[in-house]
Amino acid sequence: MQILSSYPSSAPANDNKINDVEVSAAELENQDKKSADTKAADKAEPEQKFNSRAEKFAQLNKEFDITGGRFKITDQFINRLQEMELLTDSEASKLSSGLSSDTKSTDSLAALDSKITALTERVEGKSEFESLIVVLNKAKQILGNLDGSKSKVFPIDPSTAAAELEQFLKSDESSLLTDDEKESVKDLQIALTIADRLNPEQRTSAEVGKYMEILNRFRTS
Repeated sequence: MQILSSYPSSAPANDNKINDVEVSAAELENQDKKSADTKAADKAEPEQKFNSRAEKFAQLNKEFDITGGRFKITDQFINRLQEMELLTDSEASKLSSGLSSDTKSTDSLAALDSKITALTERVEGKSEFESLIVVLNKAKQILGNLDGSKSKVFPIDPSTAAAELEQFLKSDESSLLTDDEKESVKDLQIALTIADRLNPEQRTSAEVGKYMEILNRFRTS
């Protein structure tokens, strides 16, 4: 009499169960991987998409405290402005090249304010510095309001003031300044350029015309 064994038929059933478990485990693993990838992607995308300039300024103040007296314009800050599309690549490169080769930053706003005040007092009363003193006195007031949070009305157009300072640094009169004073004027020029890029809406047609006039002087000199 032939005896039929049940073992062969039970083996595939067990294999199916094992396969089902393996598939479920693989699915869970894939889900975990997708979840991990999503979290990693979220972390890889820092808060760099902003809906308005106000949001950009809020983030900049959070990262760098622009309104504080200790704030310095650094390579890192310039790069951040470039990332936020507040500076073009060429503008960022020009500003970075103007930073001190030793510190790769300007003086703090408070220190720069003091140095510009000292420079103004030293050259006061000398006719060759009259126009410079006017620009310095007005431009100095922008140092505490780079982002325009205190007032949208500046005592002088930042881009025009920066161009006038550049013109002075190229003049013969600049040789009468010490190296440290020249560095302070350059720092102020960088600060004014930053103020202009952060507040482009404050320009008027007259101020743009004045700026272009100064640029034309550079081309012909």
